[in-house]
Amino acid sequence: MYELIEISLADTQRLLSYKRDLDLEIHLNIKGFDYGWILNSVEWKPGMKVLDVGAGYSRLPLHIAKTFGCEVWSVDDFGLGDDGYWTRNQDPNEYIQENSDVKFILEKVGDSQKSSLPENYFDVIYSASALEHIEPSQVTGVWLHMSKILKSEGLMLHALDIAFPTSRGWPHVLMAEAFDVLYPLLPRTIRTRYLYETPKSYVRHIAKTMGINLYGKLRDIGIVNMVINPEIVTEPLDYTLNRMIKDGDEAARYFRVGSLQIALKKTIGEG
Repeated sequence: MYELIEISLADTQRLLSYKRDLDLEIHLNIKGFDYGWILNSVEWKPGMKVLDVGAGYSRLPLHIAKTFGCEVWSVDDFGLGDDGYWTRNQDPNEYIQENSDVKFILEKVGDSQKSSLPENYFDVIYSASALEHIEPSQVTGVWLHMSKILKSEGLMLHALDIAFPTSRGWPHVLMAEAFDVLYPLLPRTIRTRYLYETPKSYVRHIAKTMGINLYGKLRDIGIVNMVINPEIVTEPLDYTLNRMIKDGDEAARYFRVGSLQIALKKTIGEG
């Protein structure tokens, strides 16, 4: 049902090329890489139906709509009005009214029975630093829902923030490596609970959900490569400083965070 186009970790050479070559302002952080990767991975055409999952106040949907003439939707519940994060800088309703080039859907992805998103409709579904916020028990439902609303021959491009095991010290690096090795033998409840433990564990779960053959595809997202490869992009220190100042989190400490890219093409069926 799905052709695997790419599984990778964000790398500095591509980030620099995005910064140099793309019209959108690209910052030298993982979100900048995510935006550049998404823009660079699609042959954008006027009239394409595009869905950004969990965009929030991202400028990317607006850029795609105005630059390429695409029909862009953004699905996000903006915290359903219960989280001060969403209203700290701007009221979501005002933001939506000011950006009429994008069609905003105020809901979460995952429940196809209650969703207002049309099935078999979108040519491209993407997300940037969004899917990692989904509860592990809900991940399968979210991916299956996205599959239902994606057209045949459509593309899915998802970039997820992924914490490096070195953020918790070398003992955790060894534990993460052991987790990857023993993954096929572990109970399903353990695999689901620690879904975000390593890039491999997340990708394996998605591959099973979407019917993808991963043979020989996981080498470059292993723990060893994450730890020793100097080309892997990590979130700069000012990201933590921003959390301390903007979010008032004085206990915040720096975690080494990278970006995991998953690109799929839907080949047959409805998903």
